[in-house]
Amino acid sequence: MKDKLRQLAQPMFPWLRSQNFFAIPRSIYQHLHFEGDITIEVHDQAQFGIHHYGYQVENDLFWAGFGNRWEATSLWLWTLLAAQSDVIWDIGANTGVYSLTAKSVNPNSDVHAFEPVERIADRLRQNNALNGFDVSIVRAGISDQSGSAQLHEPETEHAYSASLNPDMLAGDNTVRTVNVPIIRGDDYFNERRLETLDLIKLDAEKHEAQVLAGLGALIQGKKPAFLIEVLDTKLGDQVSEFFDDSYQFFMIDEKVGLASVTKLGENPGNYLVCPTKLAAFLNLDDQTSHEEIVAKAKSAIS
Repeated sequence: MKDKLRQLAQPMFPWLRSQNFFAIPRSIYQHLHFEGDITIEVHDQAQFGIHHYGYQVENDLFWAGFGNRWEATSLWLWTLLAAQSDVIWDIGANTGVYSLTAKSVNPNSDVHAFEPVERIADRLRQNNALNGFDVSIVRAGISDQSGSAQLHEPETEHAYSASLNPDMLAGDNTVRTVNVPIIRGDDYFNERRLETLDLIKLDAEKHEAQVLAGLGALIQGKKPAFLIEVLDTKLGDQVSEFFDDSYQFFMIDEKVGLASVTKLGENPGNYLVCPTKLAAFLNLDDQTSHEEIVAKAKSAIS
């Protein structure tokens, strides 16, 4: 009955969202899932289309708006960084929110999106085509070797937690394993004859250390900035080993902003791992509020 009512009300959803005199609370809109193409406005000069398949991420973006709820500070920080990056990698791209954001705010950027789950990579391709973007979509995982590996994923129609690390979904009885192609990041860089690498989003569900190992000399040679998910201190210690004193660590609080830290993973979530020179150029202080990051990002794309 709920599904029937939701289906009947669906044509009204865009109108409801457009009304500025009230905001639908998450306690309500989290039940208002639907399917169809939607437009996400990053800024009055940057927007992208994405197909809403009825899942959480697109639903939050539709009802709450870009950078207002789901990964709020991370999205605005990514916008700020992407606006001034030439070559951008989205590792663990899923349906492509970060890739699409990068292309919408910096149409001249060279964006590469890596997604090993075939059915999700297909959705990423559809979203890329929906916008007429030229994102290079690679149906592969990035790791410390090239070839193939076992990917662990829940037996669901869509997945946010597929991982090459078997520990990520340990204890979940719905997990299945599938064989997927993998490639070292430096192999891919060399095969594509890229000249630079400026920005990387890394969400590999506890496989981040192997991804960084596969980048080899690119980290120190090209000095990209990283938006990276770190879920615990053990992983944080492993990740930290790949960065020297020329990098600075920031914890991202999605409601508050950035805070400079010396240790990764004490607060599970996204971190900015940024060359110190870039952090200084962007005026990212030891404490930078969400509102300040939003203002910087909007200024960068105006």
